[in-house]
Amino acid sequence: MAEEEQQPTAEALKQRRKREKANEKNASLGVEKFTVEVADVFKADLKRLMKQHGFNNQQEVFQNLLRNVIAADFETAAQMLKCVTTPFFVTEKVSQIIRAAGMKSLEDEPPEPDDEIEQPS
Repeated sequence: MAEEEQQPTAEALKQRRKREKANEKNASLGVEKFTVEVADVFKADLKRLMKQHGFNNQQEVFQNLLRNVIAADFETAAQMLKCVTTPFFVTEKVSQIIRAAGMKSLEDEPPEPDDEIEQPS
């Protein structure tokens, strides 16, 4: 038996026309979808930045950043694009966890006789 070809429902046709119309409008305006994936760790800072500067749309923030970098002279753009790392500090608690893990590693897999091991004071 040959399978019957299913015809799209009226709702499916309506949604297709709606998408096509939106695509035509975007094409005439020169708008293209551009997806930006951002690490979850930046969410809180991005929300704070948006609130501080009166943005209610992430897309607007990204577009402003792009416009500013593109419009900047070479040196300024290079400075803006330079990776800035946030300084971090290892707390005493984290330091103790790291030390304990290191000591356990030494217990689980003892060093070779010719390995140099410095014991912290």
